[in-house]
Amino acid sequence: MIALSCVVIVAGLGAWFHQRNSPAGVDRLVADWVHRLAGQHAALMEHVIRIGDPLPVAALVVGLALGSVALGRWRTALFAVVGPTAAVLVTELLLKPMVGRTRYGQLAFPSGHTTGTAAVAMVVLVLFLGSAWLTSPMVKALLALLGFGVSVAVSVALVGRNWHYATDTLGGICVAVASVLVVALVIDKVGGGPYGPPERGGRGLSPAAAGRPLRGLVPAERPDSGRHEIARAGRRDRWEPPRR
Repeated sequence: MIALSCVVIVAGLGAWFHQRNSPAGVDRLVADWVHRLAGQHAALMEHVIRIGDPLPVAALVVGLALGSVALGRWRTALFAVVGPTAAVLVTELLLKPMVGRTRYGQLAFPSGHTTGTAAVAMVVLVLFLGSAWLTSPMVKALLALLGFGVSVAVSVALVGRNWHYATDTLGGICVAVASVLVVALVIDKVGGGPYGPPERGGRGLSPAAAGRPLRGLVPAERPDSGRHEIARAGRRDRWEPPRR
């Protein structure tokens, strides 16, 4: 439902701003508010924007993947790489050329910086919020607030430095959330396929898997082929065919 809502928002904004370069009313309101509050902190905003640069985002993705591999969590490593990569590719190669909204001659919708930052934050949130060992609602709320706060901080800095309109950053966040959740669901679905079963101690990648029992850890019982079960009374019994 969350992913679908994000897709609807992106589709609506994309249709609204298709081949349009002017800001919407909400863009002007947000820009005025940001400039009043943070207009004197241009240097700080420049540093915050750098969080969403391709190199820092790629470094975070590689770090998550290597950490997962070191722990033997191959599906988690796959998710850490594919989730943000899919989000950035959808933004840069599909939506930006399709929508065609520009700012200062550059394609602007959705924001690539916001997409990359929010995608990495979303990967971390999905992994931690869906883990079996993290049960504290307080810690989960703090993690969610931290991930949301980083994405909002980058968005505010982009608006404050006139790199993007507010609706560009909203589109980037929605693309990131939808892409990461879809990738998590797909990896969960194919968990018994080439990527192997879920790792011990996990409940799958997607939030929907949090309440499901673990799959693939216990071999499924095979149906009886006609043989009686061999008695286990401390001795070895021979199999005998069933009596008619």
